[in-house]
Amino acid sequence: KVFVGNLPEETSQVELRELFEAAEPGEVLRVALMKQFAFVHMRDDASAERAILKLNGQFLHGHRVVVEPSRPRPTHTVKIFVGNVPAACTSGELRLLFQEYGPVVECDVVK
Repeated sequence: KVFVGNLPEETSQVELRELFEAAEPGEVLRVALMKQFAFVHMRDDASAERAILKLNGQFLHGHRVVVEPSRPRPTHTVKIFVGNVPAACTSGELRLLFQEYGPVVECDVVK
């Protein structure tokens, strides 16, 4: 399972499937597309690793996409989406803001 972030709104599931199959001649089992990110399920780990190496940082509709291994969320945690974050905001700044309410396990700013 591969995480794909910073996707432009016009990206389709078909387009992502074709992109991954072209970059890595491996079978894409499923594409789960959300608003600006997706999970691409590949047939095996080796295909996923090669696709990550080829596609991470590539441009899609003018956006530099993030392609990395999907990491499971730690147990007993809650994931919060924070929208409308200024472009200059860093993950460190967000972490400080939210640590007031409890420990922050992970904090990523996807641009």
